[in-house]
Amino acid sequence: MSWRALIFPVVLVLSACSESSDPDPIPKRPLKAVLFPYIPDSAGDSFASLEQRLEADFERAHPEIDLDVVFDANLDVYDLDEGGTLNTLLGAEAGAAQVVEVDTLLLGSLAAKGWIQPVALESGVAHPAAEEAVRINGQDFGVPTYLCTNVVYARSTNIRSATDSASLVRILREAAPGKRPLATNFDGSWTLPSSYLDAWADTHPGDAIARAISLPLDSPTVGAFAEVVDSCSLEAGVNPCLDGSYADNSVAEEAFAAEQANGFMGYTERLFYILKAQPSMPLPEVISVPLGTGSAPAVFVDALVLNAKCTGTCAEDARAFTSFMQAPETRSLIAFSKDGPEGTRPRYLLQATRAFYQQEPARSDPMYRQYETILSGARPYPSQHFPENRKALQAALLEALQ
Repeated sequence: MSWRALIFPVVLVLSACSESSDPDPIPKRPLKAVLFPYIPDSAGDSFASLEQRLEADFERAHPEIDLDVVFDANLDVYDLDEGGTLNTLLGAEAGAAQVVEVDTLLLGSLAAKGWIQPVALESGVAHPAAEEAVRINGQDFGVPTYLCTNVVYARSTNIRSATDSASLVRILREAAPGKRPLATNFDGSWTLPSSYLDAWADTHPGDAIARAISLPLDSPTVGAFAEVVDSCSLEAGVNPCLDGSYADNSVAEEAFAAEQANGFMGYTERLFYILKAQPSMPLPEVISVPLGTGSAPAVFVDALVLNAKCTGTCAEDARAFTSFMQAPETRSLIAFSKDGPEGTRPRYLLQATRAFYQQEPARSDPMYRQYETILSGARPYPSQHFPENRKALQAALLEALQ
């Protein structure tokens, strides 16, 4: 038999094999998560690296899910209006997401509107204040991710002895007489009222902060708070901390970095912008800011909420993502900018997951070690009734502070 005679049948067999196809692969299940965009873009790429890293890490453990992570500063995740941003994201039409990261100041409103669903939260994983913040009428409605609290950064070690607003202002004035004692932003219908609540918590350390939402304003709190607000003014009638000069920018951080101000007040993550403005400066001193007649830290909490319309397998996938986001490894990735090139500056964001602080690199980091101490005993801002009362509080405060 010749080899030539064998070629034709072999070709037929090979052709038949090549024409057969495997069954269609099962399509991946889509999952969209819109995450809080108001964090430092430490890699300088509009969060592209962080989005890709989170998607890759999650999909490695869950290859059946196609995760789409979104950081978009153009999305107003404080918009509670019907037909607005959060209504769209937590709806069922185009543009909806299955998971959204929100400030728990809004949580009660979102739950009351029926836009989100209860979640199962494992006790002890998150900071106690975070667990309290996501609980509405006995049910948990969010998985905590971040904590935020107002701190003071200063160069003088004397700042450690500040115990109330009066001593804070005195120490900052004495640090370098003639310079602005404090640079910060109090402008805005969210910022000024929440700062007052912080001062109220300092003045009434044993009471529930929710009591501070109701008018009239508390006189002892306003008196103490006014000392800090007024310290920002170097000339009569001009207060950049209150008139919007320091709002929605990093001007206050840059003033402190350039030693034009003796102290800076803001969230811990604003240290990223201070060091960006002056990379060679030593790490500053940090304390919880005493805005009232004492010092008792209050914390904002950010949490992942689940779209109420995400049920069945969708809800299971969403819960897998929230567990991934709560893991200390994921929190460390975000906090220490591991999505960026080697040596990228940390974001200095406070993490709600308790185990984060017990693992490297946070355990040995000089700033996170101090942050953990500040968080001890902190109480959460209320998760109900702040959005609808903030403008009345702002108006009353502006009148009282004139």
